[in-house]
Amino acid sequence: MLPERLTWLDAAQRSDHRFVRPADHCLYFGEFHAGGGWRASPTNDLIIDFKRSPGEIAASARSHLVQRFKERAVATVAAALARQFSRAAIETLITFVPIPPSKMPGEPDHCDRLQRTLRLAFAGLAADIRPLIRQRVSTTADHRRGTHRMAFAELLEITELDPQQLERPLRPLTVLFDDVLTSGKHLAVARRRIREALPEQAVIAVLIARRARAPLRPELARARLGSR
Repeated sequence: MLPERLTWLDAAQRSDHRFVRPADHCLYFGEFHAGGGWRASPTNDLIIDFKRSPGEIAASARSHLVQRFKERAVATVAAALARQFSRAAIETLITFVPIPPSKMPGEPDHCDRLQRTLRLAFAGLAADIRPLIRQRVSTTADHRRGTHRMAFAELLEITELDPQQLERPLRPLTVLFDDVLTSGKHLAVARRRIREALPEQAVIAVLIARRARAPLRPELARARLGSR
C-alpha cells in the first residue's frame, strides 16, 4: 500500500540526496529505510519485492511465490501512479521516461520493471512512454554494491540518449521515473543527457520512495504489507 498522493521533496529532505539540486523537482510516495528489511515499513516491503531481480527470483526455493510478490508490487505501484495524473496530462502533456536498468536487454538478469509499471499504469490511454535513456554496458546495480557505488562521472560516461526515441518530439514535460531516490545520481545523469540535447525541456522526477535517514517511528517498525 502506498499513500494516495505524491509528496514534493522539500528543502530539508533534499540534503539527504547529494545530487539533487535546489532547482530540481522531485515527487515521491513513501520512505525507504535502508537496512531495515521488509519488516521495517510497508514501503520497505513493497520496494524489496518490486526490485527483486530475475536471478534472485529463480534462485529462491519459492520462486513462484516470490514472482507473485513482485507482480503484486508492480500492480500496486501502477495503481498509485494512475491516480496521480489527469487523462489530459497523460495523453497530451507528459513523456514518461524510465531510468534504465543496470543490465542490458537480452541478459538473464535484465529487469524492465519500471517501463512495465508505466505501461500498466496508463494502459488504454495514449500515454507517451519512452526508454529514452540507456546504458551502453551492463553494470552491477548500486543497491548491490554496498559502499562501493559507481561514481557520477563513470555513470555519465556510459549513459546516452537513444536517438530513435527522439525521432518525434517529446511532450512539454518529461517525467523521469525510478524506484528509490538515494543520492539522486541516476536522475542527475538522465537530466543532464536530456538537457544537453534539449536545453529547454522541462524535467521532473517521480519516485516510488526516497531513502530516509531519520530513525523509524515505533509504529512503522511494527508495520508490514501483506503476509508471507
